[in-house]
Amino acid sequence: MENTKKFVQYIIAAVTVGAAILLIIAGRESAQGAAAAAMSCLNTLIPSLYAFTVISKLLISTNTYKLLGRPFEWIARNIFRMPGDCFAVMLISQAAGYPIGAALTAQMYRQGKISRPQAENLLCFSIAPGPAFIMAVCRSAVPDCPRAWKAVFGAVAMANILLALVTAPFREKPQKQRNKINLEISGQTFGEAVRSGAGAMAMICGCVVFAGAVMGALEKFGALMGAARILSQTTELLGEHTEAYPFVRAFLEVSCLTGVTSGVLALPLISAFLSFGGLCVHLQIASVCEGFSPAKALGARLPAAFVSFFICQKFMPYFYRMTAVAVSANISQKDIAIGKNQPILSIILLIMTILIISQKSYSQTSKNVI
Repeated sequence: MENTKKFVQYIIAAVTVGAAILLIIAGRESAQGAAAAAMSCLNTLIPSLYAFTVISKLLISTNTYKLLGRPFEWIARNIFRMPGDCFAVMLISQAAGYPIGAALTAQMYRQGKISRPQAENLLCFSIAPGPAFIMAVCRSAVPDCPRAWKAVFGAVAMANILLALVTAPFREKPQKQRNKINLEISGQTFGEAVRSGAGAMAMICGCVVFAGAVMGALEKFGALMGAARILSQTTELLGEHTEAYPFVRAFLEVSCLTGVTSGVLALPLISAFLSFGGLCVHLQIASVCEGFSPAKALGARLPAAFVSFFICQKFMPYFYRMTAVAVSANISQKDIAIGKNQPILSIILLIMTILIISQKSYSQTSKNVI
């Protein structure tokens, strides 16, 4: 165990040194990538996330989220096997944007409102982009279909909800909450929420700018474009490598999806990438998870991405009028191609099985913790 820990530490140190050397060699490209990422923060991330970040923190600090959870308490306890407060946070996270769900979960854990197993379970279902960000991505991909974002938003949210529903039988049923809700509303609370929201946005934008600098350096050596060519050759969902290029970048930083212009058939893949979140998002999530591990949530993103892909694929025809027939025909062709690749479905089932087994073990440990 000690040798494994040392090996991981050496790998991290080697990657850090390699990244530093890469940024030095490709200094100009790295600076250009950072500048482009900074503009993306100003034009997309801050307008779509900051206001909801402040509101989300107000919901927790004033205990308003408990009021939102009370109407759903019976459903939360008996169907989803989680406290009504946690269920409210899960619902808020679907519209708040990442990593707001992780920040809310961490805030509840620090305040002693949930245990460590509950925090790690809740984080699995509380990672989602905000509607404003989804609108920006879909506006770029399908500018002629203003309702496209609804299919993507519904698919991402339903994937999280289905994941919580499937794993519910392996969680312990919580006790009914009978405590009186005391709202704590004041000018000081609002000011603290504004400051906290600004700090969260600074952290998010900092991670995005750093990822942009790294991607700029990688582009100097053609690494990202080479990966795009491989992706376009190995999948039937995308055509030329130029269509796959934004998705390769989005695997590192999901805001790069605003560069997708592939059209209607790219929406399921966009939905899958938004459900996964990208490596930069998971680094942001890890930075706020003090006292509990985000590893389980990272594993949950893989089945969530697959489920989101297929849900979006089925949703799309219902959100178009003029192009519904063409979309349905193209989807059918893609369904045939996907249906031939049966190992993908087996992998999804295997991942879900592993997740359910780990959920069962966590429910057993939660009994001892609580």
